[in-house]
Amino acid sequence: MCPSSNCSGIERDRGRSPRAPDCHFPACPIRQVQPARTFGRDDGVQSEMRRDAARNRDRLIAVARACFRAGAADISLEEIAAKAEVGRSTLFRNFADRLDLIRAVQAVEQDAIAEERARLGDRPDALFDLMRTVAKLTSIYRAMDDALLASPAGKAMMLEASRETADLFTDPIARAKAAGLLRVDVTVEDILIACNMIGSAHGSDFETSDAVFERSFALVMAGIGGPLSSDLSPGLSSGG
Repeated sequence: MCPSSNCSGIERDRGRSPRAPDCHFPACPIRQVQPARTFGRDDGVQSEMRRDAARNRDRLIAVARACFRAGAADISLEEIAAKAEVGRSTLFRNFADRLDLIRAVQAVEQDAIAEERARLGDRPDALFDLMRTVAKLTSIYRAMDDALLASPAGKAMMLEASRETADLFTDPIARAKAAGLLRVDVTVEDILIACNMIGSAHGSDFETSDAVFERSFALVMAGIGGPLSSDLSPGLSSGG
C-alpha cells in the first residue's frame, strides 16, 4: 500500500490497475490474493469426512428409533448420543433440538410404511396388512405422540405424517372396496381413526399386550367389513 494518505493506490488491491495514476510510491508491489490452502485435504479425504458425518447422523437416528420403539419415549438426547457413541457436539450439529431428531425418526418410519405398501403390491387385501403396520406404530409411539400434541410444532409434524399416511392408504382402500372386502362407505379418515383406536387400546387393567392388540384389530375389522370379521371369538361376536 502506498504510504501517502492521499494516494488511491488501494485500487491496486482490487485488481483494477497495476498502479493508481496518482500513486506516490510506484515501487509498491501489487498484492496478490492467494487461493485458500487445503492443508493436504484432497477431494478423497473430504469425501470420506462427508461419509463419516452421514454415518454419524444415520447412527443417531437408528439409536433414537430403537430407543423409542423400546418404550423409552423420554430418553434424553445426551443418552442417545452416548448410545450412538458420538459426542454432544456431533448430535447438535445434526439436530437442532429433540423435535428435529424425532422428525428424522418419523421420516424413517414413514419410509418403512411406504416400503410395506410397495411390498404388498396390488393385493386386494393389502389394506388390512398396511393397517396392522400403522396401528402397531401408533401403539409403539403412543406415549411420544401425547407429548408432541402439547406443542404447536409437534402437532404440525404429526398432522403432516397423518397426511402422508393417508396418501399411502388411498389405493389399497380402493382395491379392497372393488374386491368387496371393505364397506363402500369407509373413507381414508375412517381408516386412520381405526388405526389410532387399535394402537391406543388397552385392557381392563390398563396394560397393553399383543392379545389386546389382536382383539382390538378383530373388532375394528368387524366394523368395517374386513376379512377378520368372521374370525371373532364367540365372546366378541355375541357381545358377551
